[in-house]
Amino acid sequence: MPDTLTTYVILLRAIGPATHRLMRMAQWQEAAEQAGFVAAETLGNTGNMIAGYRGTEAKAREAMIAVLRGFGLGENVVPVLRSPAALRKLVEADPVRDAAESRPAQTGVYFFATPRPDFGWLDHYEGPEAIHVVQNHLVVDFSRDVAQSGRLIRLIDKHCGLNTARNWNTVRKLAERCGDRGKV
Repeated sequence: MPDTLTTYVILLRAIGPATHRLMRMAQWQEAAEQAGFVAAETLGNTGNMIAGYRGTEAKAREAMIAVLRGFGLGENVVPVLRSPAALRKLVEADPVRDAAESRPAQTGVYFFATPRPDFGWLDHYEGPEAIHVVQNHLVVDFSRDVAQSGRLIRLIDKHCGLNTARNWNTVRKLAERCGDRGKV
């Protein structure tokens, strides 16, 4: 139903210092609201937003892409949308509890643009990282500096397609914020 206000968690791919020169988070929030997103709020400085939208997920994605292009951001900056319920289920699964508590910067959740990424390659992957599949996400305990896991990151990109990653604490905070909004 297009008239129903649905809450989306919007995670931007390829956001960093270079893109912040073109679009600050406050500007993104304002532009999103001008494009029809309701009660847009950002979390952190790395392209995380929670906002309502009257329309399907596909329409919300299209509207967000238009917002991003309006700032002159390239096609590599892509919104990946999730429902608050999907984030809640991910957090409830809690596959990296110990790692998230003791070394949150060494945990990652990969969100994919495609609804069914190929995880078959994981059967043959041998690496030091502990990898968990939760719904259509990869939750990774890197167990060391993430920069040392370049091989795994390249394999995720190659086999699973367009993605963006957040550490476990960010995912947890986004889920909490969604709950605070009463939309979970």
